[in-house]
Amino acid sequence: MTEHAAAWPPEDIELALDQDSEIDSDSEEIYDCKGNKITDEYVDEAVDDVHRAIDEGRVPVPTGRAGRPSLSGEGTHSPRVSFRVPEELRERAKARAEQEGKTVSALAREAFERFLRAG
Repeated sequence: MTEHAAAWPPEDIELALDQDSEIDSDSEEIYDCKGNKITDEYVDEAVDDVHRAIDEGRVPVPTGRAGRPSLSGEGTHSPRVSFRVPEELRERAKARAEQEGKTVSALAREAFERFLRAG
């Protein structure tokens, strides 16, 4: 199985937590849409790929709660701004955020605000 390199999740897939489904891979043969047999090893690789996607911010994590508090004020939606950066810059941002005890998002908001204030 190869790692998913495109936008994750694909537009036609909705990620949801499912505690009710179980598959007995010893007695059932199940195949993915490309004809690959789904085995325990296949599932382990897929789970590892999803964890990498979460760690890299390529996939939103369903939490079962409404979300974080609004940055725009109570009862309003906080808009998102996203952009791509080289891996080296992301790693530097992660290290700096950890050093300062904040998230990469908080670090990015502060930097973006400083840049715009400087005009």
